[in-house]
Amino acid sequence: MQTEIAIEGIETGTYMSIDHAAKALGVSRTTLRRRLKGGKTRKQARESMQLLSAQEEKALVDWIANAAASGNPVTQAYIKEVAEGIRKSRTEVTPEYLRPIGSSWLQAFFRRHPHLKTKLSRAIEMARVKDITREQVVNFNQDFRRIIKDKNIKQDNIYNCDETGMTFC
Repeated sequence: MQTEIAIEGIETGTYMSIDHAAKALGVSRTTLRRRLKGGKTRKQARESMQLLSAQEEKALVDWIANAAASGNPVTQAYIKEVAEGIRKSRTEVTPEYLRPIGSSWLQAFFRRHPHLKTKLSRAIEMARVKDITREQVVNFNQDFRRIIKDKNIKQDNIYNCDETGMTFC
């Protein structure tokens, strides 16, 4: 982050030289020189080693966020399955030669995208599901919509909340 600030400062004239920016922001002169000559960040340099490209990961992140926002959070296993599908769809290599996504891929993915939070959830017991009638669901939804309208509640202020916790997106 400081390196980007230093580069911007040099380009806009805030800092008179590489040495001035490096000293003021406490960044490496060598790194700053390399980056000003077009060198890549560590993240950029390692992107070719990732199983998904930056664009593919962005699409996956957007899909996860949209699913969670609509009240359908996805499991880690399903995220991994979708990532595998994305990867297989773009590769020209036959699937038997693709090494499978490893067990540590998800942890690395979540480290790269810390705004995605893992939420633990439990399945609703089958007995509870069987006891609910269509009429109860319709009445609940009508009451819920009426309260939203009467209280003028904005969509951004509605959260999915149950005994397993809350979902924030």
